[in-house]
Amino acid sequence: MNSWLIIGVLALYIVLLFGCAFFGEKHASRLSPRGRMLLFSLTLGVYCSSWTFYGATGAAVREGVIFLPIYLGPLLFIWFGYDIWKRLGRIRQYHAISSIADFVAARYGKSGSLAALVTILAVIAIVPYLALQLRAIALSASVILEQNAHVTTTTNSVLMLTALLAILAMIFGTRHIAHTEQHGGLMLAVAFESFVKLFALLCVAGFFLLQSPENIKQVSNDVSQHFHDLQQVGVPETFWVQTLLAGLAMICLPRQFHVAVVELRDEKHIRGARRWFAAYLILTIIAIIPIASWALHSLPESLGTPDIAVLALPLSYQQEWLTLLAFLGGFSASTGMLLVASVALSIMLSNDLIMPALWRFKIISRQDQQLPRVLKLTRRISIVGVMLLGFLFFHFFNDINQLSVFGLLAFSAVAQFSPALIGGLYWRGASRQGVYAGLIVGFVMWSYTLLFPTVLRSLPEHYQNFAQHLLLFGPFDINSLRPEALLGFESFVPLTHGVLWSLGLNIAMYIWVSRLYRPSIAEQIQAESFFYYESKPLPSAQTSTDLSDLHQNAARLKVGDLLALAKRITGEKPTIQAFQQFCEQNHVVLNENHVANGMWWRFTEQYLAGIIGAASARTLLTTALINNGLALGQVANILDQASQWQRFNQNLLMTMIDHMTQGVSVVDKNMCLVAWNNQYLKLFDYPKDLVYVGCPIADLIRYNAERGECGPGPVEEHVRKRIHWMKVGSAHEFERIRKDGLVIQMRGNPIEGGGFVTTFADITAFRENEAVLEERVRDRTRQLADALTEQQLALEQADKANQSKSRFLAAASHDLLQPMHAARLFSTALEQSIDNPDDQLTLQQLDRALYGAESMLSALLDIARLEGRTIQPKRQAYSLHDLLSDLELQFKSIAAQRNIQLKVHDTKFWVDTDPQWMRRIIQNFVSNALRYTAQGRVVVGVLRSAQRPNHIRIGVWDTGPGINEQQRVKLFQEFERCGHTSPWGEQGLGLGLAIVQRMTSLLDFPVQVYSELGKGSCFMIEVPLAEAPKIQVASPQMTALQHTAYKVLCLDNDETILEGMRTLLSKWGYQIFTATEPAEALELIQHEDIQVWLIDQHLNHDQRGLDFIEQHRPAHIPVALITADSDPELPQKLKQQNIVLLKKPLKPAGLRSWLSGLKIMPMHKD
Repeated sequence: MNSWLIIGVLALYIVLLFGCAFFGEKHASRLSPRGRMLLFSLTLGVYCSSWTFYGATGAAVREGVIFLPIYLGPLLFIWFGYDIWKRLGRIRQYHAISSIADFVAARYGKSGSLAALVTILAVIAIVPYLALQLRAIALSASVILEQNAHVTTTTNSVLMLTALLAILAMIFGTRHIAHTEQHGGLMLAVAFESFVKLFALLCVAGFFLLQSPENIKQVSNDVSQHFHDLQQVGVPETFWVQTLLAGLAMICLPRQFHVAVVELRDEKHIRGARRWFAAYLILTIIAIIPIASWALHSLPESLGTPDIAVLALPLSYQQEWLTLLAFLGGFSASTGMLLVASVALSIMLSNDLIMPALWRFKIISRQDQQLPRVLKLTRRISIVGVMLLGFLFFHFFNDINQLSVFGLLAFSAVAQFSPALIGGLYWRGASRQGVYAGLIVGFVMWSYTLLFPTVLRSLPEHYQNFAQHLLLFGPFDINSLRPEALLGFESFVPLTHGVLWSLGLNIAMYIWVSRLYRPSIAEQIQAESFFYYESKPLPSAQTSTDLSDLHQNAARLKVGDLLALAKRITGEKPTIQAFQQFCEQNHVVLNENHVANGMWWRFTEQYLAGIIGAASARTLLTTALINNGLALGQVANILDQASQWQRFNQNLLMTMIDHMTQGVSVVDKNMCLVAWNNQYLKLFDYPKDLVYVGCPIADLIRYNAERGECGPGPVEEHVRKRIHWMKVGSAHEFERIRKDGLVIQMRGNPIEGGGFVTTFADITAFRENEAVLEERVRDRTRQLADALTEQQLALEQADKANQSKSRFLAAASHDLLQPMHAARLFSTALEQSIDNPDDQLTLQQLDRALYGAESMLSALLDIARLEGRTIQPKRQAYSLHDLLSDLELQFKSIAAQRNIQLKVHDTKFWVDTDPQWMRRIIQNFVSNALRYTAQGRVVVGVLRSAQRPNHIRIGVWDTGPGINEQQRVKLFQEFERCGHTSPWGEQGLGLGLAIVQRMTSLLDFPVQVYSELGKGSCFMIEVPLAEAPKIQVASPQMTALQHTAYKVLCLDNDETILEGMRTLLSKWGYQIFTATEPAEALELIQHEDIQVWLIDQHLNHDQRGLDFIEQHRPAHIPVALITADSDPELPQKLKQQNIVLLKKPLKPAGLRSWLSGLKIMPMHKD
């Protein structure tokens, strides 16, 4: 392939990367939350370096499924290591962690030397990995240029490419120096490269599979054969070791820690990465399998190694565009890793090695204004140095043929960070000494068992005999020191052998030394913020031990430990000053490494007691000595938060005071000024040198008095009087009008313990506005008085109109229902005396017509009463069992006639409601359901309310035709129906749901309607629960009269009504006595043994039936008051007097039911 074409494509691609990085710097923050999550998931693809792009194919060809661990490890980590990842992200945000070295140092007492050690070891581990990427680029260029699997690309070309990548990393990795160390532009470029390499792999694999159906069959056969072989021989231990290393690499590789932790901006991105990055890895595995299958059968011998199969496949088919795409994919895999790794290592080198060295040797000061430039320069030098080290390793060790060797070497090296990293998240007892021991021993063993054999095998040919002898017989022919069979362990492959020795000893030393050398107080304090679970309680003050009894334990702690503890509570500067002053007074040297004796303990206790109290100071130090109860770090962390919060509150208070519109001055008990704000100085315009901390307040008062600010009188008298007020602690408030017209309001209040605080407010504008407002108030008062007079007149007129409406409703109730009442009585009496079926049918039709007219009139009157609020609900505890049982009895015969299944689910709930209203509401729902349901069932039931506690929902479900959405909106309006015809010929009035709506509105019971056309409807009401009342059983005091020929008195001013009552009751077997006037009724009572009274409320001459009853009724006589009145107080009043209310138009069945149920004692006349 033409070399200039490749150079041109590479140049365009690098320009595109620059463009992505520039765009990301300016616009990455504008991405949507979902876009940021996808971008984060793609940046994690930097894990897939050239090893996974090229080397995985070679591993699949040579070792079958052994290529899977490098993908399986990250998949297992992102699913089962979620808590580790989440903790790392939170800690990074809290501590502004910038690298893995920074994390380890911060966890173990902010140790600079530990950070330096981690940095050096990371560079040693990663430099061979950087060389791997350069080798992969050079190898891929050799393949597409000369179709040769040997690196023939010139060193100068690789060096030039290394320089270009270093420039890109320097521009976008050090463009901004921030505490977060997040690089939006660089991450966008890395995400783009992740997409390119995955797309290239999928294109190459897809091209091969689409060439011929035989290719698909070949891939299937190869996969089946490999799994068959795997079943025969089992999974080698190398598989699980590589899986472990790959999983740990997700957080232990410096570049991976950078993208997965440092660049993590939102914890939600982790959850997104668990889906999208997992999909990325799975797609990579799917793409590698067909390419490896092709290499297994068709790789040209001239190319030799299967590591370059991704390039060899399109070359063998002479597909230049696909070859270029595959080359760009491999180039992206290498450059992405190089960019991020160089930036991550440069941060570690500059922060943890170079800058500390510059400060230690005083080459630059921490307060130097050039510090940001120096830091940026060291970052760039570090990037160049890291890239140069990678190039040198590539140049001197380019004879290693398998790319996977470099990758596994780096993975096993960075895995040595995992005990310190993961242990630091979960184990409080881990110490800095344990980390030192584990890292040093682990890396020594890694170098000897893994790195040393790799270097020996890469030596020139004339050194190979020596290298092989060393590997086979060990140094100095000591067989037990063989690097790949240490102490005679020969049963493992070199990788497993090296990982077990290095990582195993690392973990063992980490635990053993941490237990031997427990963490210092400074470490415990620093480590406490790394844990999120609850702390143990502090030991009580009563359990504290005298410090003088604990000298044997004090030897474990040093002066530096006490100093660190005190710093966390009182701050660094005051603590150091106090300790230095103590040293000067006692003629001792402040050496933090000296053992803290009893003198230091007593001083620290006294010092802390002044800040946190004697009991807390004693508890804290006792806990530090005997290690009982709460860990010291936890105690210090709690107190540290409290002290930091206290200092924050003090700063906040001073800021608030300084920004107050009032002037403030604070005087101590010695009458000296100790605090003030800027407004105080502006109000009084004091000379510059007059006000200072400790200034006698008398001088300021004298200055004001001399200028006439204190009013007439001698100056010294003003000073004496005001000083006296402050000393005696007398609160005062007064206003002063200054010569320039300003009105100053002064308020003084004493301070507990001595001192005085005074506020000075400029209320000039307030007083001016007050005068204007007072005038406006007078005007508004006059206007309001006039408006109130007009409103009172309007209210009186409205009240008269309302009274007129009430009288009209009462008259209409009586006069309109009176004829209906009489007609119903006559029709019922006539029906019982006629035997002709035709006549009976006619009477029944007449009765239904009368019933319909009564119902419509009653409904209209009910709506009028509800709208006028002339009736109100009488709420009480009401048993739903009674309601539902009555409903079932009332409607089950109708449902059975229509072959409809009526199911009423009983319940023991009691609800807070008006029983009559609730019965009417549910009756309406059930009657509507039975009216419009042709077949199926109607269900009445009760559900718990999910939204409102202590509420239930009473619902009526049916399988009727359903109600469309447009009709549902108008369903509760007057004369509106559901739009369907009843299959049973019933015709509703369209007023029932209108009444329901008004009743539920007054009851404050929400109503919901759910319906679906063709399936049915549900009407539901939500009601509050009530406690069931205690049941009181009363013994009956009356016995039933043996005969039913009661003598009944009917008092009504309407002769027609009386005639109807006489006709009806006579047919029922009662003796009827009628009267139109109260005097006639009284005469009948005196001469006849009357047993039942039926009294009409409205009589002639504005007389009322209730008055007659109250004046003349014997206590044992059953009385019913018949009326159409809508007076809301009447039912309760009648109930109190044991009078039954019968509403007009009177229903004969209801009257007969009442009469039949009477238990009347016979009346004996004297």
